[in-house]
Amino acid sequence: MLDQKETQKLPPLLTPQALAEVLDVPVSFCYTLVRSKGFPSFRVGKKWLISTDKLMTWIDAQTSTDECKDEKKV
Repeated sequence: MLDQKETQKLPPLLTPQALAEVLDVPVSFCYTLVRSKGFPSFRVGKKWLISTDKLMTWIDAQTSTDECKDEKKV
């Protein structure tokens, strides 16, 4: 997971390709994410962009569910 110092080094907007590098996942998965409801992305013409600040908030929300908390106890 990215720490705060690493997050501050990121540009304010990421492309799906940059997001794939940050998350260490395939680019195809990132395109699935950007199209999903609730994910902090938007389009400018044909180009998808992801807000870095909102991405970090989204990640926090995903990792703070009851299910994730239960997994941490194990």
